[in-house]
Amino acid sequence: MKPTLPKILLLGLLANAAIAPALYSATGPDIPRGTAYAIGLLGIVVVGLAIYLATVIVQPEKF
Repeated sequence: MKPTLPKILLLGLLANAAIAPALYSATGPDIPRGTAYAIGLLGIVVVGLAIYLATVIVQPEKF
């Protein structure tokens, strides 16, 4: 089953919903809740790009 864009977006949002509250509780009132969600989403994007680039480097013939 090939992952489609809506499934990828849903998984990203669910992961962000799990990461952002932990980040918000770890920092306390120092950063607003919206900023915590933005940092969580940015972290997910960075990890996704790192996995993609590692895959492209290891298996360039697929791309």
